[in-house]
Amino acid sequence: MKYILAHDFGTSSDKASLFTTEGKFVKTKTVGYKTHYSNGTWAEQNPDDWWNAFCQSTKELVEGVNVEDILCVAFDGTYPNCLCVDKDCNPLYPAIIWQDARSSEECDELTALLPKKYTEGYPNGKMKSDRTLPKLMWVKKHYPEVFEKTYKVLPTLHSYIIMKLTGKAVCDMSCAGSTAFMNPEKTAYSKELLDLTGIPESILPEVHKRTDVVGEIPAEMVSVCGLAAGTKLVCGTGDTGCTSIGAGLIKPGDVYFSGGTSAGIVVNPDPTKKESLKGLLTASSGSSLSWLKNTICVPEQMEAKETGRDVYDIINEKVAAAPVGSNGVMFHPYLAGEREPRNNPKAKGSFVGISLTTTREDMMRSVIEGIGFNIGVILDRVRAAGYKADSLLIVGGLGKGEVTRQIFADIMNVELRALKYMDEAATVGCAVLGGIALGIYEDETAVEKFMEISGVTKPNPENVKKYAKYKPIFEKIYQGLEPVYPDLYK
Repeated sequence: MKYILAHDFGTSSDKASLFTTEGKFVKTKTVGYKTHYSNGTWAEQNPDDWWNAFCQSTKELVEGVNVEDILCVAFDGTYPNCLCVDKDCNPLYPAIIWQDARSSEECDELTALLPKKYTEGYPNGKMKSDRTLPKLMWVKKHYPEVFEKTYKVLPTLHSYIIMKLTGKAVCDMSCAGSTAFMNPEKTAYSKELLDLTGIPESILPEVHKRTDVVGEIPAEMVSVCGLAAGTKLVCGTGDTGCTSIGAGLIKPGDVYFSGGTSAGIVVNPDPTKKESLKGLLTASSGSSLSWLKNTICVPEQMEAKETGRDVYDIINEKVAAAPVGSNGVMFHPYLAGEREPRNNPKAKGSFVGISLTTTREDMMRSVIEGIGFNIGVILDRVRAAGYKADSLLIVGGLGKGEVTRQIFADIMNVELRALKYMDEAATVGCAVLGGIALGIYEDETAVEKFMEISGVTKPNPENVKKYAKYKPIFEKIYQGLEPVYPDLYK
């Protein structure tokens, strides 16, 4: 039996999955790491936590397996981040992750500085704060000594893991295209842009195909990570890209619902449509559900600990106890600013409509509904562009609960199909890339070996009508609060 090892480095954890080359799921191991939030909009991580997670998850996953039979390791990870390292891959400053929105001022400066061709593709024609470029410009302005010492800036989480293993800084073309360092065609780094911003091209990673073999496990790392020397390392791509493969996003015009930390609607661009859409992802949808669990749902956490039940199952029961519309309470999930659909790093989360009769269940349900309304704005744009989106595959944590899936289906008037191994969509995509890299699979249609639908959630026509009345109210609240957000921004 031969295997492919896949590592999915998400915002909160590294999920390592082992698959046979025939597409059979063997097992998964997940190791978490912390995001350090501060100053209202900052989001940082410690790269040492990533490395420790990689080594721990790998060692535990390969127990009982002949590591010589693991043909390769393929990666995906969050992006675009900004991690400055020295020649020995030592971090010079904490990793500023994609969710960080501190560079609002730098975005304004870059929008004014750069020719419009570099920003016209962004909402409102403004540089986005989640890109690597404005983050690096923030480092350059506030920590010039860090910038001067930087040997490489790494935009993807797994770029750091690969560099630790091989000494090479690499990034695939798709992730490089999201850094804002490239030309408008996304084919190469832009010398014009780099000259204007004062960034030397030498500190940027080499750009590869996502199926390129970029190195091997060195002998000195065998005892550290538990893999055999010579095991191939596949460049991989961003977490969204691998999840898209795992969700079967193969043909132009295919669409799916990504239900992770940065949830949203992902499209395989179709040049015949009105817009060539791609990943339309929010900043903190899954994070909003985690925030709900960690703050408002402390009693549910205690109950889960006492009974041994999953805390989200208990939360779903409470959510189901509240009516459609949460008795007038509305939640806007802008806990880390917003990417799509707003491109507003200064946006803030809010509950509106609370009264003396509001219950905890109302507030809990409103969080789920707020996530649904917000992603619904994105889905409406996808439909308006001519993409068919009546039935979508849903992957990620937001799709695991039946109650949550039903709310989303009703708000967006869409049928949702859940995969049996919903949490493994990204690692499935990694495994497919690994197989292509080694010549085992011809192309991405090999994902069909891995896919199995476990359930279908259809929209409830009565609830669809009720939610249709709330959708314009959700938008009015955002428009009303938008001028206030800068006053709350720190």
